[in-house]
Amino acid sequence: MKFVCVLALLASLAMAQSEDPLLGQPFTIYSFEAGDSAQYHATVVRYVGPQTENVRKAAVLYIHGFNDYFFQRNLAEKMDSAGYAFYAIDLHKYGRSYRDGEVMGELRDIREYYAELDTAIAFVRNTEGDSVPLVMLGHSTGGLIACLYAADRDNGAGLAAIVLNSPFLEMNYGWPMRKIVVPVFSAVGALLPGLGIPRSVNENYDKSLLKSDFGEWEYDSKLKVRGSLPIDFGWLRAIHQGHARVQAGLRLVPPVLVMHSGCSYRDDDWSEEYSHCDGVLNVEHIREYGRNLGSSVQLEEIEGGLHDLFLSHLPARDNAYTKMFEFLDSRL
Repeated sequence: MKFVCVLALLASLAMAQSEDPLLGQPFTIYSFEAGDSAQYHATVVRYVGPQTENVRKAAVLYIHGFNDYFFQRNLAEKMDSAGYAFYAIDLHKYGRSYRDGEVMGELRDIREYYAELDTAIAFVRNTEGDSVPLVMLGHSTGGLIACLYAADRDNGAGLAAIVLNSPFLEMNYGWPMRKIVVPVFSAVGALLPGLGIPRSVNENYDKSLLKSDFGEWEYDSKLKVRGSLPIDFGWLRAIHQGHARVQAGLRLVPPVLVMHSGCSYRDDDWSEEYSHCDGVLNVEHIREYGRNLGSSVQLEEIEGGLHDLFLSHLPARDNAYTKMFEFLDSRL
């Protein structure tokens, strides 16, 4: 483990720094290579806001979800104004880290992300100092990744807290699909990982977010594709194996905040329900499996919240921030 930390620190010192081409100032990006053969390209985004030079309560590392990248300027600003240093990572094959010729979002094992998370954390600690507590904040698949990464790094003993924003802990299907079909497909993924899985395209969650439709936000639809990315059997196998571990229960040491919407909604046609419910995951699954992540788990229901709670309409968005900061201020 110490050898891993040393390698991560060395990699963090070799990061290439530049102004963020997507958000501009005061965001700075740091790109680097990770993996046993440096086969993964990843990017850390740092927010240098008005409070950066002040004493920080903690440093927060944000991990995005599937078909996603960091674009939530408001999240960084809120963190900074509340006294938290803010960093985000665009995982390999996503967002700023995507390279021509790659399959966006391609995954064969969630442990692929560990090396770049090691380097990102080493960079944050080197920048902020070892005395500043570290918090991991994961959204959707990023929440699943955060939990498993922490579990495989001394059960998260080096983290001060983990915050999960609608974590992806189970497939949003009915019982026969989840318990019979998905395990079979997962087994197929071991033999034919690159074989695509056909599925319908539903853009209603995007419509609930985008300012051009019914939401309040703007993002690059080449990096966060309307209707989601294609998936293959290898991706499904990696996620299914991660879900199996989480659903068996974890022993995370740090306090964990699990936040989710008050309702779920999924339909092919647009409905106003998409403007105040989780249009991606089943919140019952988040409640069921979220409570078994560790010995100190706090569940919070955000009435009116979208799948990404920090992109919800007011007052749900403010409620999500309030619950998170109350949790962090009390636990740190």
